[in-house]
Amino acid sequence: MNITYYPFPPFKIDAGKVNVLDLGNSNMYAEVCQGFRDRIDSVRISNDDLELQTMSSQCNWYGDLMLSVDLNRLFLKKVQTQIIKLMADDRQVAVLDENRKVVSQVMEASFLLDLPLDVDESPSLEQILKFTGVHFPTELMNDPRAILEALVQTHVELGLKQKLVLTNVSHYLNQKQWASFEQLVHDLGATVIVIEYSEINRMEKFKNSCYYYVDEDLVDWRDMN
Repeated sequence: MNITYYPFPPFKIDAGKVNVLDLGNSNMYAEVCQGFRDRIDSVRISNDDLELQTMSSQCNWYGDLMLSVDLNRLFLKKVQTQIIKLMADDRQVAVLDENRKVVSQVMEASFLLDLPLDVDESPSLEQILKFTGVHFPTELMNDPRAILEALVQTHVELGLKQKLVLTNVSHYLNQKQWASFEQLVHDLGATVIVIEYSEINRMEKFKNSCYYYVDEDLVDWRDMN
């Protein structure tokens, strides 16, 4: 895949790796972020043959880990659906049977009241699963490294094929944690695009990632490193 931002030649995105766009120009940083959110047309996506693709078909924008990544909001419904898909048929039948017993017990108890009460029919598997309270733990939401790992793992586990697009990840990770992030992306076969802002070239910091730097004067350092 390639990212094009005029007048620069395409930035090639390496599959199965972390790809860093480190930008020293604030206007370019803002426009690239807006482009990945499909709000402006200055950022274009193409395949390896330079054929244009839609942004939504190739990329999932997640933004800043601590500001815009809510795992439960983003994934919980999909995770619940995936759990049901993975349940064997006999396990699904067993869960529904157990729930019918619960409904029956509640119904019998309701007859003890001299009131015109009714009990709803047995809920679906989706409703039962929601009732069990399956969710990403609250304490995970306070740890950017844990959020990052869970985000990449969930994206892959759900079979989402788009590239993950994040901002400012390096602000939350030290060098060792960044290396672990790179390894996780490699092991899972994910492709991640990280948009960073920096006034200096940081190639040494991201030497195991696919790294691009454009400075404040819009000088592209690809041919100078």
